[in-house]
Amino acid sequence: MRVWLVDHRTGDDAGNIEPLLRELAKRPGSPLQLVGATSFQTDFPSAMRKLLPDLLDVILINERAWPENSGTEEVFDLGVGLAIVAAPERVERFRAHAERQPIWFVPPKPNLDSLWLALVGARAGKQCIAHWNVQVAHLQQRLNDRILIERAKGILVQRLGISEEDAYKRLRVLSRRQRRQIRDIAQSLLDTECLLVPETNGYLEHVVEKPDEAEAGVGVD
Repeated sequence: MRVWLVDHRTGDDAGNIEPLLRELAKRPGSPLQLVGATSFQTDFPSAMRKLLPDLLDVILINERAWPENSGTEEVFDLGVGLAIVAAPERVERFRAHAERQPIWFVPPKPNLDSLWLALVGARAGKQCIAHWNVQVAHLQQRLNDRILIERAKGILVQRLGISEEDAYKRLRVLSRRQRRQIRDIAQSLLDTECLLVPETNGYLEHVVEKPDEAEAGVGVD
């Protein structure tokens, strides 16, 4: 588990979190690695993007080191696990972010076990969000594919006077013969239909009516 800490670095406000992280990392068999520890910086989100997704799992923020209205709220949209050290009365400032994604809160003076559990939870939250993002993308792709196929079936039904079932069979047979996805066959049919529509032809003629502009540099044998 690769962790980046944002905390006070010097002075009386220097936090007690970094020593705990280093102690956790020294435990026999511990998977924890403290990748870095810095104070608040305005370019923090852009710096973290260079480490994602392969070099960082969790960002641990000491709330006292995170200024109000910092202007770097985009850090909460990086897709990384988040844990925040905060007193109960200071948690409210992160409510809007916590409603969008999992955030694990740690008391201001945690012990080793409570800090470790928060980091484990933050990493698990990241993995959960990543899993559901993949599922949503998969479902969206299936929906997009279904729309393409339905439109392609409609073209075949209209032009050939066949049933929707026969139209789908034609798409499936061609898909097998060409070893291409049905959605690709459907897209090719839609692209071809677009070229055959009179209004489209008129549009294309309008676009290329000035060959000196549309075909600049193209020679004709």
